[in-house]
Amino acid sequence: MSTPAPVWFISHGAPDLVIRRQCATTFLEGLTLPDDLKGLVVISAHWFSQELQINLQPGPELMYDFYGFPDALYEIRWPGHTPAWLGERLLALFAAEAMPLQGVARPFDHGVWSPLSLIDPEATTPLVQISIPASWSPAQLWQLGALLAPLRSEGIAILASGAITHNLRALEWDGGRTAPWASDFVAWLESAMAAQDKAALIDYRARAPHAAMAHPHDDHLRPLFIALGAAGADQPERLHQSWDLGNLYMGSYRFG
Repeated sequence: MSTPAPVWFISHGAPDLVIRRQCATTFLEGLTLPDDLKGLVVISAHWFSQELQINLQPGPELMYDFYGFPDALYEIRWPGHTPAWLGERLLALFAAEAMPLQGVARPFDHGVWSPLSLIDPEATTPLVQISIPASWSPAQLWQLGALLAPLRSEGIAILASGAITHNLRALEWDGGRTAPWASDFVAWLESAMAAQDKAALIDYRARAPHAAMAHPHDDHLRPLFIALGAAGADQPERLHQSWDLGNLYMGSYRFG
């Protein structure tokens, strides 16, 4: 690629994103990957591990890591694939930094296949998924993203999948207005990203308004720190904004 491959952060929302029509569904269906993209490194809010891991299974099955949804959701199929060269490239990258990376075989969780089955339904772009070490801080995850950044010059993009707000107990399942705590948190986070205020972002738990309300557990925000680290000095471009179920913000961003 003549310019570095992009970094994306995608809010994947509820698992039924692919079958329950909403604004974010339409947005993701219209989001196209560059034709000259060689591959994707994907980080999902639904894969945490003790150590840093990489999924080397060439043709992973799909993981239906949720319950209580319509039968049609469990019948979704998507042909995502991980070629050997892409896994080997990441193993070499981490080995050069003396950072352990454990290879495993694992199905794709819905943080991967839910958005990508809409963005790239034929799975024309190969991908490899890496885990999020459960004990790593936002600063460590930012550093992990920075380690991945050189891949961008090789035509390998970074896609982080999570959520900008994620409080399942505060959702309005019958619709409803967005609560001030949710909109205030989003406004703060987007402002800090636009200002590239790394110190504020990695300390968001103490500095952002209503942080604990927006993320009682921050598993869905952690992929964002990897994206920010991989983005470097690239400014965020908000590609989409909408609200689902009242307080679930479906913001998606591109860097570079």
